[in-house]
Amino acid sequence: MAVENVEVTGVSYFKGDIDSNHIDSGKVFIKEMLDFTTGRAAGYSSQPYSLADAAEAKALMHNTFPLQCAVEFVRVTNGSKSKNIVQKLRPITQQSTKS
Repeated sequence: MAVENVEVTGVSYFKGDIDSNHIDSGKVFIKEMLDFTTGRAAGYSSQPYSLADAAEAKALMHNTFPLQCAVEFVRVTNGSKSKNIVQKLRPITQQSTKS
């Protein structure tokens, strides 16, 4: 488990039914540095990470983005591939709400 302070550039969610399948999902977009080691990239991009459900994304929607957050990442594997998932997400700065 690793906790990092990151810049969240946005969130999205969907809760509903598609083709008789119930979907409850959310994503958080986190600013990350492009791979400069190749010499062919510079700057930043936003990388999507899955959240547990739509409620987690909806809880952040009232904030102004970008938003500084403390994010708890957990590294998981299926035996052949590893990935980081967002375990917890908490704003660390007070942001003004949208009008």
